[in-house]
Amino acid sequence: MGVGGAGMEALRALCPRLLWALPAFAAGLLGLRAPAVLLALALYAGWRRRRRARERGMRAAARLQRDEEAAVRGAAAGLGGANGELPAWVSFPDVEKAEWVNKVLAQAWPFFGQFMEKLLLAQVAPAIRASSPHLQSFTFTRVDMGEKPLRILGIRSHPGAHKKQILLDLNISYVGDIRIDVEVKKFFCKAGVKGMQLHGTLRIILEPLLGDVPIVGALSMFFIRRPPHSTEPQSPTALSPRAPQH
Repeated sequence: MGVGGAGMEALRALCPRLLWALPAFAAGLLGLRAPAVLLALALYAGWRRRRRARERGMRAAARLQRDEEAAVRGAAAGLGGANGELPAWVSFPDVEKAEWVNKVLAQAWPFFGQFMEKLLLAQVAPAIRASSPHLQSFTFTRVDMGEKPLRILGIRSHPGAHKKQILLDLNISYVGDIRIDVEVKKFFCKAGVKGMQLHGTLRIILEPLLGDVPIVGALSMFFIRRPPHSTEPQSPTALSPRAPQH
C-alpha cells in the first residue's frame, strides 16, 4: 500500500512536467522548427501575462468598489442615514449628487440663522401672543440655528404635469445643533429645544413659469412622506416669582 501511494505521488509530480514537454513533442511530430516553436511559446507567454494582468485589474476594481461602497455607507451613517443607507444618488441613476449645493448652504447657513431669528421674533412670537390671553408674555429668549447646516444627499428633477411646472425632489438630512429657548413670563416658565435630526424627501414645486422676472410665479414645498425626526427638548423650568421690591 505504501509503495502504491508513493507511485501515485510520483505520477502526480511527473504529470505537470509532461504537460510542459507536450508542445515540444507535438512540434517535433509536425516538423516545426525551433524558431516557430519559440515564437509560439512567446505568444502564449504574452497572452498569459495579459490575462493575469486583466484578472488582477478586475480584482482591484472589485475591491475598490467594495471599499467605496463601505466608505459611502459610513459617510451616510455619519450624516444620519438610518443604518448607513446609501444616498439616493448611489442607488438611482436619475438622482444627482448635489455637493455644490451643500457648499452653498454651508456658506449661507449663518445668514439663514439671522433670517430665522428675525422671523421668529418679528412674526411668530406676536402671532403666538395674540392667540391666547395666557400667552401674552410669550417670547423667544434665544434663537440659534447652530453651525451644522442642512445637507442635500441627492436631487431629482422631472417635468411636472404641464409645461409651466417643474418638480424637484430633494433627499435631505439634517443633524443640527440648533438651540431655541422660549419663556412665558406670566407663569415663570422656560422651555427650549437643543439639537434636532430630520431626514426625508422634500418636494419643491415651481409653478407657474412666467415669461417675465422672476420667471417663477410661486414656490411650494412639502415632504412626500412624513419624515423621521427627533429633537432634544429641554425640560420646562418653573421660575420662582420675584419678591416685590419696596
